[in-house]
Amino acid sequence: MVTKSVSFLSPFSYVFAIGVCLAFCLVGNPVQAQLPETSSEENQLWEDSWQDTDWSGEKTTVEWRGFSEFALGAFSKPSPSPNGNSLTEWRNQVSASTYWGEQYLSAKLELLYDDVDDNPLQLNWRELYIDTAINESFNLRLGKQILTWGTGDFVFLNDFFPKNWQAMFSGREDEYLKSPSTSAKFSYYSNAFNADIVWTPTFHSDIYISGERFAYAHPEFSEPVSSPRVIADEPGRQLSNGQLALRLTKNHKSIEYAAYFYRGLYTQPSSFNPDNGLQYFSALNTYGASIRAPVAGGIANTEIAYWQSRDDQSGTNPWVPNSQLKILVGFERELMPDFTAAMQWFSELTLDYAAAKASQADNMPIANRWHHNLTLRLNYLSMQQKLSWSLFAFYSPDENDFYLKPKISYRHNDQWSFTLGANEFGGGNLQQQWGQFKPSSSVYFRVRFSY
Repeated sequence: MVTKSVSFLSPFSYVFAIGVCLAFCLVGNPVQAQLPETSSEENQLWEDSWQDTDWSGEKTTVEWRGFSEFALGAFSKPSPSPNGNSLTEWRNQVSASTYWGEQYLSAKLELLYDDVDDNPLQLNWRELYIDTAINESFNLRLGKQILTWGTGDFVFLNDFFPKNWQAMFSGREDEYLKSPSTSAKFSYYSNAFNADIVWTPTFHSDIYISGERFAYAHPEFSEPVSSPRVIADEPGRQLSNGQLALRLTKNHKSIEYAAYFYRGLYTQPSSFNPDNGLQYFSALNTYGASIRAPVAGGIANTEIAYWQSRDDQSGTNPWVPNSQLKILVGFERELMPDFTAAMQWFSELTLDYAAAKASQADNMPIANRWHHNLTLRLNYLSMQQKLSWSLFAFYSPDENDFYLKPKISYRHNDQWSFTLGANEFGGGNLQQQWGQFKPSSSVYFRVRFSY
């Protein structure tokens, strides 16, 4: 597999879309229902609303929003990528939402022309779901949706919902790191605890670095390459390859506790089948927990996860990732008005490391037993908060490589906004986590018109 970009709409999407459109047209007066828990993309104030009238003469509110965005990015260093630019795209999104009785319906449709992608013209549902409150304690959301949980900032220990790493490295808006999945989300609310269960019947992988847009480290070459492409053996669409995620949460005296479970596959093709020469998605279970609480005038968080590699529980298979223990500690605080700083320390411990080294295949690199990443986020707002200055930085002390994401954003008014940024990789060597992407360093510019 080269990319997971979708350039067509599945039959299920057509049927679901027709149902949503009919609902928008035929709804009656909305009831005052409590808005269910939503993602960060959904927590936006929509300025424009149209009054639609159904056949009985009753009115309901359908809230509309949209934008058109042009983005251009160029490599700042010599790159083996077959594309001249790292980003050349024109994105158009239209979204609508409404209540139909106690059902909340949301749809976001995007038309994208991406000159760098193998499939340049794409029509995708960014969101297409129905959310219904079964009663005061139970809620159900069905359809294509953006899902996220955990306490990390650009670091994911217990979040296995699909990510788009090509979007992150190319300079798209941060929200596009998260990809949608067609899932059923069941939520339970009580005074004792809250619970979320997400079932994704067919496997959704990350959109990973494959050589299509950015070069990557290949064990047979001394420098990053864009060819051969990363080709993965796709899992079958049977239910046994689906993904199940569980989260339990509890708030007590301003402290947020959470526990997590996941059963499915690795979301990147981290395993290799020497018989057919293809990478594949091996089986994975994870168990985790997190705490977030106010500390010293800021917010502190800690998170832990045990990744159980079900296809290599002894650690002796050199073609399958070993089980790992992952630990995250973070702190965020406003240092002065409109200036916020946040830091994270993220560590990964490879278990059964001696067995992994003993069975290491020839010419295959092996990660350090302990791998660390330190992150720093700085945000400053000026000009009545119209101008935003930000920096996000990764640094690995054991591999001595880094990834910097500086960005300047200017909001001229409610319609026009402009963004200038960069993705800078360096340090270490060309076979390491961030060092391998040194030739993929780039600068980018985006202009967006919202309506």
